[in-house]
Amino acid sequence: MVTVSDDWSLLLEEGNQLLSGSFAAGTLRNLRSQWASFRTFCEHYGVRNRFPASIQLLVAYMAWLCRTIRSQDTVRNYVHGLKVLHSLQGMDVSNFTNLTVTLALRGVDRRLRYTPRRAQPITPGMLTRMMERLDPESPTDATFRALFLLSFYLFLRKSSTVSNSVKGFDASKQLVRGDCKRKRGILFVYSKWSKTNQFGKRSHGVPLLPLANSPLCPVAAYDNMCRLVPAADTDPAFCTVVDGVRKPITYAVFQKKLKASTKAIGLDPKLFSTHSFRRGGATLAFRAGIAGDTIKILGDWQSEAYQVYLECPIEVKAAASNLFRKAVLARANNF
Repeated sequence: MVTVSDDWSLLLEEGNQLLSGSFAAGTLRNLRSQWASFRTFCEHYGVRNRFPASIQLLVAYMAWLCRTIRSQDTVRNYVHGLKVLHSLQGMDVSNFTNLTVTLALRGVDRRLRYTPRRAQPITPGMLTRMMERLDPESPTDATFRALFLLSFYLFLRKSSTVSNSVKGFDASKQLVRGDCKRKRGILFVYSKWSKTNQFGKRSHGVPLLPLANSPLCPVAAYDNMCRLVPAADTDPAFCTVVDGVRKPITYAVFQKKLKASTKAIGLDPKLFSTHSFRRGGATLAFRAGIAGDTIKILGDWQSEAYQVYLECPIEVKAAASNLFRKAVLARANNF
């Protein structure tokens, strides 16, 4: 017989599960790492009164982080993670917005001034040369041809296309064959989940049009993959067959193939990552004159963050400078 006390304990356990489930798996891993960092700091210096963290303790913690962390954004993330821990435990968080702490964070920005190196964008020219080196009649190469092209055209995040491991593939997050539908020669791709749609409240669908007789045709590449690697609607969209068993392409395999492909065409593989497809597609859309709001929709961005992905060519900057120069000359004699 379950007592009220037992049921109450069960409810408390279920409540903790709800709290854990409110965070994405990656976010929860990061938070735990950040909490462990603060614990290590306190143990190293023998800090006993850790919670709630005093203003002095927060400033000292930031200084300690600056000794080993290069990025000011990472330091800010660690401080925010500590604030989240305070909130979850019902502790006062006012010290985190105190002027002294705010000024210390600005000091972190000035001290580190780290600009992360972003992966270079993939261009259509690069893609063309890559396609020339991928055998369209090889099932494995055909899969990578489709994966490369769809990632480029759809500005796909790697988390929407591949998993970190074979066992980690999640059909509710990564694309499956049933998410890709052909209608009147057009390929519609529907993403169910993304970092901006973690609860699957909307389906993000984008149509892909064919490029007749082009090695960069995403529709032909997808059809060719399906011909050589047939799969059920519930199977991973991008998979290989090993000993008769379909296995999803993992992130490590995707990354390794891209590195090999960029090296094969004479590029430095260190400058590229799977994110290069997303950045390259967005950059090409910008150069093509596609409106910013449309780029946001196509790439499933919820903020203006897409702008940091764009590689503005020198020609565009020069054209803007020329227009400004003409405006100055036209108005130089007007008082």
